[in-house]
Amino acid sequence: MRRLALLSALCTACGVLDESPPPADPGRPGSFSPIGQLEDGGAPRSESTQPSNPTSPPAPEAPDRPLAVEFVPVVHDADALRWTDLAFLPGPAPELLTVDKDGVVHHLRFEDDAVRTLGRFTIEETWDYKDAGLLSVTVDPRFLENGYFYVGLSTSQTRNIIQRHHLDPTDYEATRDSATLVMEVEDPRAPRSWHNIGSIGFTDEGYLWALFGDKVLDAEAQNPHTPLGALVRVIPRGAPEGGYTVPPDNPFAEGLGHPGVYAIGLRSPWKGTYHDGRWWFGDVGLDTYEELNRVDAPGQNFGWPDIEGPCPASGCGETQGPWDHYGRGASDPYVRADVDATPARHRSVWVGPVYRGDGGDRYGGRLDDTLLFGDAFSGFVRGRGVDDEASVHVGHVWGVTGMAEGPDGYLYVTALGTWPIDAPTTQSALYRVVLAD
Repeated sequence: MRRLALLSALCTACGVLDESPPPADPGRPGSFSPIGQLEDGGAPRSESTQPSNPTSPPAPEAPDRPLAVEFVPVVHDADALRWTDLAFLPGPAPELLTVDKDGVVHHLRFEDDAVRTLGRFTIEETWDYKDAGLLSVTVDPRFLENGYFYVGLSTSQTRNIIQRHHLDPTDYEATRDSATLVMEVEDPRAPRSWHNIGSIGFTDEGYLWALFGDKVLDAEAQNPHTPLGALVRVIPRGAPEGGYTVPPDNPFAEGLGHPGVYAIGLRSPWKGTYHDGRWWFGDVGLDTYEELNRVDAPGQNFGWPDIEGPCPASGCGETQGPWDHYGRGASDPYVRADVDATPARHRSVWVGPVYRGDGGDRYGGRLDDTLLFGDAFSGFVRGRGVDDEASVHVGHVWGVTGMAEGPDGYLYVTALGTWPIDAPTTQSALYRVVLAD
């Protein structure tokens, strides 16, 4: 049983982010040469076989070897300290959006193998204390027609929202001012700035989904009448009115709960993904376990605050056990399997996307129908097939906050820079995920 009384005032990682300082090497993968070189200087271009254009890299052969990956820094000029997410834009140009915890949205483009800032703007109402801030971004499935993207952010200790913007690459002030509120989740009783909004995205039907934490109001995670501690699925209304409607097959659409809620029993869901009718997401634990959960059907209940981690001997009853899990101690097998694991007081589980290879398979078939997951602060990275029974250790990287598949078929990762906020200034990293062999 996980009780609120066990919380410590120092336990900021009971939400999403850890107050531990960035680790020394090899905690960060600084032993690899950075990719790219900006015109005005920066790190030297790698002399390896990395592609010169991210839209047309050569596909590796498919050797019969176990999966192992490295995280190679990509040179960028974004001047970001706390990136929390990224999303690639559809279209012929290799462009992406990143969001910074402090409220800054960056519009970036690959130029050869480096990344150049095209523009940026700040969402002034962002509340960025402790775990809160500008935390997630996704692109509308019809972006090429409407130019819409969506962000998830905290605006106060008690309120998290999803809002839509229209990207105008000629006027970033207009992009900022185009904000339209889609959804807000607020509870004035929230005692701390923890357990906020996690990943957001779209389903195959074009429904917007989002992960919401319980705002340290444990019991609300078992209340289907609130989006706190829940996965929600809604249909954004078009401009200019904003707001949303709900899919008729949502489990509580007929008045038995909040009509937007799809699954309940979550504590502090951080990073997650949708693939082919299912969701996978990490739920940050309190004292004992980090959970990875899979949503297979509407109305599932993942047990918080009654159960943390695997089902007890008596079973989970009507609640859903985790798809995977690991312990929060240094002796956990997932930590011990990583020789570069970083000692940390806290843990923060993340889940990347299921690999598709739409831009060409860059991993020799070894990532097919597989997702990567890991812990941001111990640094281990594991891979598991969507229908496999177990995961394997595949690499190491510190501070992961977002992962997305680029138009070149490679996975890219954003990572924390300066953390905690009073640590020495360090730029956020952008990594390309490559095969280790």
